[in-house]
Amino acid sequence: SKRFFSAAAATTTTTTQKTTSTLIIGGGIMGLSTAYHLSLMRPPSYPPSITVVEKDPTYRYASSTLSAGGIRQQFSLVENIKMSLYTRDFLRVAGDTLGADVQFREAGYLFLARSAAGRRILTKNHRTQRDCGCEDVVLLDETEIGQQFPWLSSSSPANDDGEIFASFGAKGEGWFDPWAV
Repeated sequence: SKRFFSAAAATTTTTTQKTTSTLIIGGGIMGLSTAYHLSLMRPPSYPPSITVVEKDPTYRYASSTLSAGGIRQQFSLVENIKMSLYTRDFLRVAGDTLGADVQFREAGYLFLARSAAGRRILTKNHRTQRDCGCEDVVLLDETEIGQQFPWLSSSSPANDDGEIFASFGAKGEGWFDPWAV
């Protein structure tokens, strides 16, 4: 048998040598998601031999559970956007799928720019996001920002281009409880 020590859990666990068809190192959100989705893809006749190894079984110090649980689609890379859209859809039905309320709150994400260069980046990213199916991400000019978020100051510092500009994901972006997943 092998002995593994988890400093985070402050316990010693003894395990016996085991054969597995799939070994996933890391039981954070990505490792557990990989294990979950692999289990769904396997035919019923395939042996259910997926092993997840996590050095911190309490998840007390794991980055997944220590995160704010934020989710957004406002990325510049297609791969990140598509992965986030899938995750958004998964979180929306997680209560039925996982049997746990993950506290998904679609309260939005707001990105601000105060320069012409920043505006160009947000506009370019917005086109990519829309091409990927992000229907709830909108661009806002300074007047629209003031109407929707009156507590934000639109007074511009002297070292910028003067006008504020924003990208806002009204739905599908927000946060969830990482401990519930």
